[in-house]
Amino acid sequence: MCLFVYNLIEVITLKVMHIGDLHIGRTINQHSLLDDQEYLLKKLVNKIDELNIELLIIAGDIYDRSLPSKESVLLFETFVKMVNIERKIPILAVSGNHDGAERLGYGKSWFKTHDFYISTEIEDSFQPITYESVDFYLIPYIEPVEARFYFNDDMITTHASAYEAIISKIEEKMDRTKFNIVVSHLFIQGGNESDSERPLTLGAVEHVPQSLFNMFDYVALGHLHHPFAIQSENVSYSGSLMKYSFSEVNQPKGFRMLEIYGEIKNSFIPLAPLRDMAVIEGSFQDVYDEAYASSFQHDYMRMVLTDMRHINDPMTKLKQLYPNLLELRHADDLKAEETSAVTIVEQGDIEIMNLFSTELTGEMLSAEQLKTVARLHKGDEDIATD
Repeated sequence: MCLFVYNLIEVITLKVMHIGDLHIGRTINQHSLLDDQEYLLKKLVNKIDELNIELLIIAGDIYDRSLPSKESVLLFETFVKMVNIERKIPILAVSGNHDGAERLGYGKSWFKTHDFYISTEIEDSFQPITYESVDFYLIPYIEPVEARFYFNDDMITTHASAYEAIISKIEEKMDRTKFNIVVSHLFIQGGNESDSERPLTLGAVEHVPQSLFNMFDYVALGHLHHPFAIQSENVSYSGSLMKYSFSEVNQPKGFRMLEIYGEIKNSFIPLAPLRDMAVIEGSFQDVYDEAYASSFQHDYMRMVLTDMRHINDPMTKLKQLYPNLLELRHADDLKAEETSAVTIVEQGDIEIMNLFSTELTGEMLSAEQLKTVARLHKGDEDIATD
């Protein structure tokens, strides 16, 4: 008789779906996207069946608001029921910067008895969830101030230093004989962003170096909405569930699938939405045409048009031809706004604060106020007050 012994890491067979940035409850210009989200969540369930998915990762921003509507909560609950209860598939989730971590984590001790794990605070990061001899570490979105208090370390002032402290503690007990996968919600340095992601901070202090995660076999991320926001074999964003702003009009949307068998293979699988997005630039006369409009009956539309100053209520007129028109801008107005935005980006933080004060109060900061703002900006706590 011949006896063959294999290392566990070589005989694992596991299919994982990696999603994130669901933003359930999102609206665009006061238009609810719940119907679109329900449609896509049902498609995800169908893909779970079709691809024989065994485990689901949700990398943050489950909801669009920290206080989601009851309709949003019900939609996510229905999705969880279909995946976790009806199909007995484990769910590993982390809270994102849009989620209300405390509320999202309510009941998580009970949920985990049903293989539904939600990580919402630093302490949740250190105990891996082991499935088929793969260790999954769930690190939620963390503000630097949370890590500073947790580790009692005043040197933690950025997202990079916060996550470095967390990962260092994880590394102390990491089992190197297993695959180690981390799930988190953050901004990897070098990632490409769109205007629908809520900035984590002003400036670049939100960026986290990719090198912090070198000890992991795979890094499943949320926050950036483009699924190819970072170019790496073992670090991937799932991308958002659907297009959440017109800056994402050319981005693919879907999910990532991990196939683990001796190695980790990562592929992106697109999902077709209920309604796509389109941006049209031209003149009012060009687009106010039934034949032209027939190609855009189902798309969410943004129009940037010229020659409509003389048109009375152009939005109402265009909506008769484009029922899903969500945004109408005059080309000249948009150009002026973009020029102003570029000016702000080129200014330093102190100049931006001064500009904000001027917009708010009508007066620029005094020399003494500017000095105080500068000291605060540098983190100087020893500031004299009157």
